[in-house]
Amino acid sequence: MKNKFLKGLVASFALVVSGFANAGLILSEVDENAYIQRAGYDIAWISPWSANNTNIGDYQIDLSYQSQFGWMIMTKAIYDEIGGLTAADFAFSGANVDYFTGNNLDEATGATVAALSGILPTNDVAVATPWFSKEAYWVDWSQGAIGAWSLADWESPLSCPNSCNETLAVRVSRVNEVPEPSTLAVFALGLMGLASRKFKKQA
Repeated sequence: MKNKFLKGLVASFALVVSGFANAGLILSEVDENAYIQRAGYDIAWISPWSANNTNIGDYQIDLSYQSQFGWMIMTKAIYDEIGGLTAADFAFSGANVDYFTGNNLDEATGATVAALSGILPTNDVAVATPWFSKEAYWVDWSQGAIGAWSLADWESPLSCPNSCNETLAVRVSRVNEVPEPSTLAVFALGLMGLASRKFKKQA
């Protein structure tokens, strides 16, 4: 009886994992705990492959959905402006991949951290790969730890340029965006102006 129960659990786990592996691109906004903020930018670790590597099939980076929310491949100018990054910048309490507090998995998306060598994460890790790739749901920690990044106009020479460097995406932080006044607020201001004008005439 116990063996049947264990086999059932193993089979269920296998189905869940295979479901993640074939889940495809996630068509929603990137979860807030799957990216970081630096110097007025939202920054996401989006692929274990170089942005310029176009020979990797379904592992390729796909911005077709996320670009509407302002995401783009980070440029060298922005990277230098924020003072550079390493994998450790993406490790914080409450990040979507529960590396430190769980089983190294974002259960909702299948995101995970791989290539764990050298200085290991000391917290959970923000991984945004499932929103930017149909199949590449992991990041390679050891690559990010040495700063082996792939940017829109630059490739780090520290590992495998144009091949397996890690890719970063960026957008202007939503916190810094000035919201447009709502129609109701504009209407209310207009009414206040009219009332004020009428009051002055009566006086």
